Amino acid sequence: MKERLRRILWIAAAVILLLNGALFAAGRLSAAGELTLDTEVHFIDVGQGDAALLLSGGQAVLVDAGTVESAPSLVRYLEGIGVTELYAAIASHPHADHIGGMAQVLETFPVEHFYMGPETQNTSCYADMLEALEIQGIQPVVPSDGDVLSFGSGATVTFLGPADDVSADNLNNRSLIALFSTGAQRVLFMGDAESAAEQSLLAHHPDLSCDILKVGHHGAATSSSEEFLRTIHPSVAVISCGIDNDYGHPSDQTLQNLSLAGVDDVRITAEDSTVVLPLNPPSQSKENAA
Repeated sequence: MKERLRRILWIAAAVILLLNGALFAAGRLSAAGELTLDTEVHFIDVGQGDAALLLSGGQAVLVDAGTVESAPSLVRYLEGIGVTELYAAIASHPHADHIGGMAQVLETFPVEHFYMGPETQNTSCYADMLEALEIQGIQPVVPSDGDVLSFGSGATVTFLGPADDVSADNLNNRSLIALFSTGAQRVLFMGDAESAAEQSLLAHHPDLSCDILKVGHHGAATSSSEEFLRTIHPSVAVISCGIDNDYGHPSDQTLQNLSLAGVDDVRITAEDSTVVLPLNPPSQSKENAA
């Protein structure tokens, strides 16, 4: 009788453990969100670095990946909002504060398309990124001016530079420049492009304008000239930089230029943390998307 009672109690305890384990697993699964079908852009707080996520119709495109140190938190953020794969990833240029976390991103998420510039750098994070691309079997593409990546929703990413007239002596000026467009709204990503790259961009695209500007080079005084800002005329500017960073970003000059150009809505990740901006849905339906 005692042996039978002991067996019943053991079975009951095992069932409780299994149920608790199932509930724990369900809790873990439900902790991560489901990737939104809406169109929006997330300027992710990665400290003194750059990382932004473009979302539209359930597809996700990552623009830069912060530093090596911020990689774990970047991956957790992506997983937390429901990212399980990336439609594309873009490495604007090979500086460590833009590609430092890219290797871990590539190791964590399947990536369908990968874009990068032709410039290289002899650093461990650049080598790690190339190794991760090779291991994952991803063939990187160096886009040309005017190349377009189309989302299934009809949203697009158009590469606008750098043009050949921008010297390779300064890697910042060789940043890939990308325009995310829903048809109704446009978000311009400048990487670390400085004034020479801005002038080249306007020379090749004189009618360029945007609604939201990812300010070049973390708000450094060498970028975001008043002429450039007045021409592209954004209504919102986002500056990605770290709290009390060693570079003094954003500079007072850049903030003044933004104000003089009529940009009253300035978001700074060092102050606001991650900035999420919803966008109007694409003007094209999925069936009509290119």
